[in-house]
Amino acid sequence: MKKILIGLLLFPLLTIAQQTITGHFAPEMSFQFGILYRIAPDNVFYVTDANIDATGTFELNIKNAITPGMYRIVYNLPQDQHFFDFIYSGKESVEFTFSAGNEITFSASEENQLWSEYLLKSFQFTSEISGLLTNEIVKERKIEPVLEAQKKWFKDILMRSEGMIVYEFINAVKPYLDDDYNSYEAYVKKAKTKYFDNFNFNNSLLQNSGLPLEQSIRYIFNNADRVTPTPSRNVNIDAVAKVISTTDATYQKQLLSNLWDFLSTNQLAKEANHLAEKHLIPISEQLGDTALATKLSTYKNISIGSKAPNFSWPEYEGDATTVKYFHDLEPVERYVIAFWSSLCSHCLNEIPQLHSKVATMSPGAVKVVAIGLEDFEAEWSPVAAKFPLFVNVLGLKKWDNEIGNMYDVTATPTYFILDADKKIIAKPETLEEVFEALVIEK
Repeated sequence: MKKILIGLLLFPLLTIAQQTITGHFAPEMSFQFGILYRIAPDNVFYVTDANIDATGTFELNIKNAITPGMYRIVYNLPQDQHFFDFIYSGKESVEFTFSAGNEITFSASEENQLWSEYLLKSFQFTSEISGLLTNEIVKERKIEPVLEAQKKWFKDILMRSEGMIVYEFINAVKPYLDDDYNSYEAYVKKAKTKYFDNFNFNNSLLQNSGLPLEQSIRYIFNNADRVTPTPSRNVNIDAVAKVISTTDATYQKQLLSNLWDFLSTNQLAKEANHLAEKHLIPISEQLGDTALATKLSTYKNISIGSKAPNFSWPEYEGDATTVKYFHDLEPVERYVIAFWSSLCSHCLNEIPQLHSKVATMSPGAVKVVAIGLEDFEAEWSPVAAKFPLFVNVLGLKKWDNEIGNMYDVTATPTYFILDADKKIIAKPETLEEVFEALVIEK
């Protein structure tokens, strides 16, 4: 009897332990691995991995009872570009097919089948309603059947998902279902005001998923004005910060940091700096995260449109030493700040070409400040002497150099192009782009 009781008690655990996650990738994609991560508010955590065989198949055996929620499969490098998220409840195995067209179909896992259905149908309904409103067919009341169909479908899928993890996700991103509007503009306005009505940012299950970031990004961009996108995006950023203000400060910092990463990666510096200055830097300072606050401030200081950070260097005349400041340099039409190193092969190829280019330009057109990031002066001096047209600055301690840190330099050569007011107008990645930025239109 004791053995029977023990067996009955262990049965649920054994059931959980025997779940598998199986993936079938199109063989021609030649992916080599599948890595499983658990999504958390502050990071993604490794769970397990498996090799993808010649047929494109891999299987992950989940041997321990892991936390139900949203998980991530990474299938190629770089990891931040080749992944997808899915639901794992611990109560059912998951099997999917990943086609050559990057379409994911779940053949096993009711949770993910319902979630996939929701995402697809929700998009279809939104597109159809928007099209009807844009074409003003609403005046003929042809939109009413679509609205009724959407309401009926949502009620049905919510009912089918009761008792499952996916219920929390579907309910949180409930579509706009009201019908008291008569134009596309009114529809958009009302949908915006109700966007976060069902989304509880304090819900731990939602926090342990990519949904808070995804919903925030959609809100910011889908509700932006097409004529003046940046100011309206900034207003939307403020709205997101307000709606999450009831959550723990640490969670606010993490979500806003992820949002800032998205904006900066997509080169939306004005939006990223607005988010940082108004919301993220204050929270970082409140929590004592000086590293993040410094990172955000540095990014702002070297963003396009910002006045380049000032710095100084010594100049020697006999026994006298004079401290020079970058902001005190005589006015020219263009400045180039070039970070290089005497031990960098690319630098030794490009910096002489830049010097030759400057030599062909009229006086007062361009001034190059060449900052050598070095460990020893002896290595830099003889090479720098070959560039008399430059303002040559020695930056000792190389990657820990104060000027390099001020400009967030992580590689050489790195270039900044400035206008006559010393405002950053370009951050070219190649020498050809440097030369293009030096073309001054009269």
